[in-house]
Amino acid sequence: MIISIMIYNAVGLMAYEARFERCEINGDLVSGFVTAIDQFGCELFPNNDLCNIVFSNTRMIIEPRDIDGTKVTFLVIAEISEDDGQIMQIINTLQEEVRANYLEAISGTVVNQSKLEPLNTFIVDLFKELGRTENPFACAID
Repeated sequence: MIISIMIYNAVGLMAYEARFERCEINGDLVSGFVTAIDQFGCELFPNNDLCNIVFSNTRMIIEPRDIDGTKVTFLVIAEISEDDGQIMQIINTLQEEVRANYLEAISGTVVNQSKLEPLNTFIVDLFKELGRTENPFACAID
């Protein structure tokens, strides 16, 4: 089960979040953690070997991507049993959607999150297409 999907811009600001389970996740704390891990990983693991962090039965998949010269980081928090292939398929599909429709909205030092709201429908449709059973947006985002 996927618990959360987050997208961060080049300066580490959370541009987008979709929560499916565990409503107590604090996106701001996760953002700081991901930024620190990303910086740590870039210095110690230059081949991006630090992208899958496991916490007991949950894991974080951190995928920094270059989209047309703009760094965008995709983060998926999922149960440890979740299929790697499908997680990467979701990240790749989201990357193409961001490239096509949202890159300008997340670039720079300010994120216009209202321009990313159509991603909600995109994710619902993507999850339906993939036969996923999670209830997208079951949790209210603070």
